Amino acid sequence: MQFHNGLKITVFGDSIGKGITTDNGKIEKLSSSAVEIFEQEYGVKVDNRSIYGQSLKRICQKGLIDKYINEISADKQNVAVLELGGNDADFDWKRVGSEPGMNHTPQTPIKEFSSLYGETVKKLKNAGVKVVACSIVPIDSERFFNKVIASLTDKSRVMEFFRGDFNTIHRHQEMFNNEILKNAYANGVGVIDLRQKFLDTNDFEGLMCQDGIHPNSKGHCQIYNAVNEFLATY
Repeated sequence: MQFHNGLKITVFGDSIGKGITTDNGKIEKLSSSAVEIFEQEYGVKVDNRSIYGQSLKRICQKGLIDKYINEISADKQNVAVLELGGNDADFDWKRVGSEPGMNHTPQTPIKEFSSLYGETVKKLKNAGVKVVACSIVPIDSERFFNKVIASLTDKSRVMEFFRGDFNTIHRHQEMFNNEILKNAYANGVGVIDLRQKFLDTNDFEGLMCQDGIHPNSKGHCQIYNAVNEFLATY
């Protein structure tokens, strides 16, 4: 990818793309998130449209991709980075805790997510946009279960839903990640493999906040490293 004045990079992401951390007991934005590090290192301004709690389903419901396509200039090299999927895979934990015996579905059912992802990629490509997908940063199931789910509902009842294994959270997220990869490869889209970069280390926990979801400052350096490696071969 050539970096020049005609390049316009837009990121559609969630709290990770936004650079949110939680280790100080409140939601805070890092001063040097992966996006900011990228901007500083490459001298390229990024239109970061990442939002805390964002999901692919919400983006589609709000027509944000159509709005973006209507805004872009044909004389620019437009690049859209999709850093989404984690919130689509999440559950309404309060409802799960109140009715653990029910067959609950995530915020975006897996088949719907896959369909929306494929449609979004095709829509962007048809508009002349170069699309780059991101795999999902892995979750620390134990931390997430004890720090987040336990703060929302009775975790023992959620454990009933998990049939006694909180690692179901990680495996469930993996299904959504697989759909991202399948859609990316089917449509000839490059993938920044954040997931591999976090898993291929002996210090995974040291890259994550205590909530088990958000990368800390070290984690954002790892995200930047994944982006840098991607660009070296893309």
